[in-house]
Amino acid sequence: MTAEHPNHLYLDRVELRALAELLREIPDLAEDLAVSLTRQSRLSTRGDYRMNRRPSEQPLPYNPAASRAADELHAVLVSWVRLVCEQRGLDYTGSPSTPGLARWLDRNLIALAMTEGAADAPEDIRTVVQAALWIVCPPAAPVVLDEGMVEQARRHRLNASGIASLAKELGDQYRGLTVRRIQTLRNAGKIAPQPGPWAPGWPELYTVGAVLDEHLAYPTRRRARADVSDSN
Repeated sequence: MTAEHPNHLYLDRVELRALAELLREIPDLAEDLAVSLTRQSRLSTRGDYRMNRRPSEQPLPYNPAASRAADELHAVLVSWVRLVCEQRGLDYTGSPSTPGLARWLDRNLIALAMTEGAADAPEDIRTVVQAALWIVCPPAAPVVLDEGMVEQARRHRLNASGIASLAKELGDQYRGLTVRRIQTLRNAGKIAPQPGPWAPGWPELYTVGAVLDEHLAYPTRRRARADVSDSN
C-alpha cells in the first residue's frame, strides 16, 4: 500500500490531534521521571531517612521503576523516529534525548501519519506514557469510610459541589449523585437548602444525609424508564 499510495495517511485528524497532545506532554514527563530517578521527588520522599536508618544503611541511589519507565519511553520514541526516517527518507536532526525525540515526532507528525504501521503509534506511545505517569503520579490509596465516619458526614451541611465530591467516596450507589443531580432533586421539591443567614452569593447548603436518602429514593430518568419497561 505504501508504494501505491505514498501519501496515504494511516491516522485520521482526531487521532493526529490526540497524538500531538500526547507527544507534547513527554518533555515535562521526562523531566519528572529524571527527578523520580534520583529520588528527589516529593512523592518518593517519605520523611528524612537519616532519622530512621543506621549509619551503615544507605538508600538506593536511584529509583529502578523510574529507570525502567524512562528507558521504555525512550526506546518506543526511538523506534518510531527510526521507522519514519527509513520510510520517508528523512534525516533525524533533533536532540537524541527523550524530549528531543518527542518534539521531532510532533514536528513531523504528518510524516509519521504517512508511515506504514503508524496506526499502532498512538497506542504504543500512550502505553509507555501512562506507565511513566504512574511512576511520577502514583494513584492515591482508596479512602475507606467506616459507618461512624459516614454517619458523621450525614449530619454535615455542604454545598452541592461538596456533596458531589463526597459521593464519589461512598460507593457505586451514589456514583450518579452529581451537582446536576442535586439540582434536579431540588427542582422536584425532594430536598431544600438549609435556612441562612448566608451572605449574598454564597452557595446554598444542604444536609448531606437528606440528599443521600432522596437520591436513592427518587428515581433517575434511567431508573424510571427501566421500571416502565419491566412492568410491560
